[in-house]
Amino acid sequence: MTATLTRRRGLVALLVLVVLSTNLLAACGAGLDENASGEQVYNARCSSCHRKDLSGGIGPALGPGSEAVDRPLEYYEITINSGKGRMPSFGSSLTDEQISRVIDYVIAFQDGS
Repeated sequence: MTATLTRRRGLVALLVLVVLSTNLLAACGAGLDENASGEQVYNARCSSCHRKDLSGGIGPALGPGSEAVDRPLEYYEITINSGKGRMPSFGSSLTDEQISRVIDYVIAFQDGS
């Protein structure tokens, strides 16, 4: 293996590590204001998987017409706090108030408010 190829693979590995670290920090609450609105919390922590319009992507759809519309509030609280499947837990990185605000935002979005 040539030195150039070895160096290139090392740079690719470093780039992957930087991207993963950045995504992890974003998911864990870095830089989010404690008084952020539900929409701000959603956009900062949820939209990368559930999309800004709640249509779903990596995570399931949460918007109007989705299965999430019929879920009780407790489902959202438990899922956000503890995680579920590929969704990480946000219980240690979001305050109870932030979680409540993001749930209110999702429900208002589902209702078209």
